[in-house]
Amino acid sequence: MKYTLYKDNKPIMQRKHFYPIKMYLIKTLGIKNIYIPHKDLMDIAKKNNYKMEVER
Repeated sequence: MKYTLYKDNKPIMQRKHFYPIKMYLIKTLGIKNIYIPHKDLMDIAKKNNYKMEVER
């Protein structure tokens, strides 16, 4: 599986595992708690014009 992260419809990074993308989002969005649920993280990311696609 490949995870692709977009910001304003431009690809930022593509990784094989989700964890590096999760840590990138946590650092860039300034979230203090690294144990944030996936759903909450993606809601915050969507509000800041981030989008993620998964290819199988």
